[in-house]
Formats: sequence, C-alpha cells, structure tokens
Amino acid sequence: MKTSLTEREIEILKLVLEEFSSDAIASQLNLSIRTIETHRKNILRKTGCKSLIGLFKLSIKAGLVEGYYYKPTNGK
Repeated sequence: MKTSLTEREIEILKLVLEEFSSDAIASQLNLSIRTIETHRKNILRKTGCKSLIGLFKLSIKAGLVEGYYYKPTNGK
C-alpha cells in the first residue's frame, strides 16, 4: 500500500473486504463498534480512498485480496 496501515487496520480492512459489517467485526475482534468505525475512517484517510470500491482496488494492487490480481491498463 502507498501508506502504512497498522496490523489492526489491515486485519479490519480484510474483514471489510469480506463484507463483514462493523458490528460483526467488532463482535469478532471483541472491540466496540465505535473503535471499528474509527479504524475504518483512518484506513480511508491513510489510503486516500473515498469509497469501498477504491479500497478494494487498492487492496488488489497491494496483494491483500486472494484470488484477484492487478493487471495495469493504459499505463495505470
């Protein structure tokens, strides 16, 4: 990734990308929903992404999403 995320942020990002809700993530990690929401905001801020689609694309490029790979098109 172009910015450094903490291990916890990467863990939460992976769960978000697996379509877990903040409530489910909080329950699974034994954290409050507010803590999860703060991590999600920090992930968006650090990566510069404005949406989950942007996060998904960035995660593919970084190799965080299994089964997908990044194939540049038009020099991007």
